[in-house]
Amino acid sequence: MMNRKKLVVFVAIIIAFIIGLGFISKGSIFTKSFNKIENQNHNIYFKYNLISHKIKPKFLGEPEAMIAIDAKNGQIVYAHNENKPEKIASLSKLMTLYLVIQKAQKNHAWNQIVNTTNPNLVRMSHSYDLGGFDFKQNHKYTVKELYKAALIRSSNNAAIALGEWVAGSNKKFINMMNQQAKIWGLKAHFVSSSGLENSDLKHYGYNQVGNDNDGNEVSAKDIGKIAVYILKAYPSIVDDSIQAVTYDGDQTIYNENGLLPGKEFYDPSLGVDGLKTGYTDSAGLCFVGTGKVKGKDRLVTVTLNDDDEFSNTIKLMKFVYKNSTLYK
Repeated sequence: MMNRKKLVVFVAIIIAFIIGLGFISKGSIFTKSFNKIENQNHNIYFKYNLISHKIKPKFLGEPEAMIAIDAKNGQIVYAHNENKPEKIASLSKLMTLYLVIQKAQKNHAWNQIVNTTNPNLVRMSHSYDLGGFDFKQNHKYTVKELYKAALIRSSNNAAIALGEWVAGSNKKFINMMNQQAKIWGLKAHFVSSSGLENSDLKHYGYNQVGNDNDGNEVSAKDIGKIAVYILKAYPSIVDDSIQAVTYDGDQTIYNENGLLPGKEFYDPSLGVDGLKTGYTDSAGLCFVGTGKVKGKDRLVTVTLNDDDEFSNTIKLMKFVYKNSTLYK
């Protein structure tokens, strides 16, 4: 009788252990939800559904490359030099933030403190041209605060600190960026988490192997894909990217997206709520725009090495809404 009871207890323990393993492997409800979105990302097939070439928009200047993508189904409705690799400056931060979001969501880590004491990063943070968000002595910054600084203010030091938080080192994080690009089938070359080129990074010890001119190079099509992926995985990113001015941590940060409400190029008919600006001398003006018009799918646009990124984004969005069969 005792042996039978022991057997029952033993079997019950084994069953509980197996169930426990299953629970651990599947993780929390949120983790399962995020993994489902990850799988959905790989099922987005970016195919062409171009507006007739007989109809051509008139842009200001000559943008080096442009694309417009329906964010819901991945259909490409406008393209110009979309496969040509270009320097993308701070548009790089979309890949950085995707990986940050992935870790923060899965580990419920938005309120974790990020190490911002590296003297080189502190020095960069005080640079008017290269910083964007001061790392102040004896002040601790959370993942969420630095995420907003990188997204809204385009802070380079915030992006680098976040990358080190994700991977443990800057070099390991850049490897992660390139690996994620391969997973998505992108032809991308990343050397920094911020979008700065080696010529700027070398002054702070963050330059990678290569010459001073080396920088992140991605095509308009592939940066458009990254934007679609991050919008799919974390749709509430637009709740942050739409903020023209916000108080983050212990300082005010200003959004340089000129298409937002209250900004110079704001057009209420386009519903623009993001997403990312970029500029370096070699990359020129770059912009990933996104907007949602009532009753229509979300639109993502990319313009690279442009002279007037906001005016041309307006022209591109209006051209798509007027002429694409997807938006009739």
